[in-house]
Amino acid sequence: MPEIHAGLERRITRLEDRARIQDLAAAYAIAVDDHDIDTLVGLFSEDGTFERAGVVSRGHEEIRAFYVQAMDRYSLTLHTPQSNQIAVDGDHAKGLLTGQAELALDGTLVMAAYRYSDAYVRCGGRWLFTSRRLRFLYAVPFRDLETAVTTTDRICWPGTDPRPAEYPETHATWATYR
Repeated sequence: MPEIHAGLERRITRLEDRARIQDLAAAYAIAVDDHDIDTLVGLFSEDGTFERAGVVSRGHEEIRAFYVQAMDRYSLTLHTPQSNQIAVDGDHAKGLLTGQAELALDGTLVMAAYRYSDAYVRCGGRWLFTSRRLRFLYAVPFRDLETAVTTTDRICWPGTDPRPAEYPETHATWATYR
């Protein structure tokens, strides 16, 4: 009987950990949308990293600087996390989160679909990001959405030249599924 209780306790702990990590992802989206920089930075471990477009911000100071600059550019954002795959291994976990966003940037409504590749750590009883890597399926002005998403150059931030999407064409399975 003790083995059954121990197994049940491990399963419950794993489910609670997954729920707390999902809450962490939701808190991140809300903090970004609310421009709550202190909460946002506090969701990362002290040595945490955030990567976007190949640029890595390391530690709280660099992460804060990145987000302050981003928040200065976006007048309004709405991030909607969707699916979240999480694999917990003790005090560490990895995850892949998908989502969509509406972003007001330089007077233009941009629609985006994204993925975060995450690593998490339990620190002081709470889960934190140790790394987040952001990639875009598309980021396109709303007025151009219908035509832009039918090309591979689906990263179309206002004032920049279109560039290739960061997935799924970059995945090996994209070309080998047949």
